[in-house]
Amino acid sequence: MTLHLQQRQDVIKSRRERRKLAKRARIRRQVVRYFFLCLLLFAAASGFLFLPWSLADAERDIEVLGNRVVDVEQVRGALLGFVGKPIYKLDPGLLEARVRSLEAVKYAFVRRYVLPRPHLVVQVLEEFPWATFSTSPDGEPEAVISETGRFIPIKEFPNVVRPEFKIYAQSGLKMSKAEVAQWASWVAYVAAQTGKKVDSVDMRQPHNIWIQDEDLRLMIGVADSTLTRRLGRLASVVPELGKVDGQLEFINLGLDNNIPLKVVKVDSKHPARVSSVASASPVAVNTPDAVTPPVAVTPPAGDLPN
Repeated sequence: MTLHLQQRQDVIKSRRERRKLAKRARIRRQVVRYFFLCLLLFAAASGFLFLPWSLADAERDIEVLGNRVVDVEQVRGALLGFVGKPIYKLDPGLLEARVRSLEAVKYAFVRRYVLPRPHLVVQVLEEFPWATFSTSPDGEPEAVISETGRFIPIKEFPNVVRPEFKIYAQSGLKMSKAEVAQWASWVAYVAAQTGKKVDSVDMRQPHNIWIQDEDLRLMIGVADSTLTRRLGRLASVVPELGKVDGQLEFINLGLDNNIPLKVVKVDSKHPARVSSVASASPVAVNTPDAVTPPVAVTPPAGDLPN
């Protein structure tokens, strides 16, 4: 009986010792774990505090890709205010907005890199040019109008492509993306009917707009909702142009009911003298026998739809 009690006490004592040993082992492991955790936090904090995480040199740390019109220095100049700031504090959206503020840039994508050194990679997608802008036919081109309606100054971006199609208007002209698309459709509509390439659109007088279609001049008046219908009447005028070949000055598409043609009137007594005569007749123009043939064309009953 005494032996059995002694054995039981020894078992309980040994079990208690094993529990103490296991508890000490767990404590040692926790101490080691917390030590390495604190060491890792200290190393991370030291890295953020003492390592060079900021952009030190714009020429070395800002890389520009995809640019043809925009100069690399212009992109770096837009981001120059962020040099010297920690790269992890830079907002890519703000950087992209700064690059998109350049007139020739349509989209910009900025990526941040830490290794092998902190630097930025800027991917640029430039505007697609649509027309060359000038204030007069004799003046030098001042800007290029993109498909989105943005004006790209030629002085700031001399490498921009200058389309052959030109827009003449007063300085300060503003165009939206929808307006550019509308004018592009009108220009294509005119070219499809005449079979010629449209050279320019003169908008210097908003109520008296002109289109130069190679050797053919069109006075289209106001660019309103009826312009598509009025341009559609060219289909009835083009076959009659051979009758006034070399004498036609312009076609007036600004009226709603008829299409008068302005021709050069030849003086029968003095053939060297010429003078301009305009017709507004809805049917034809009665001229002297030796002057000119009929010049006004009546549009067909069914005009082309808008």
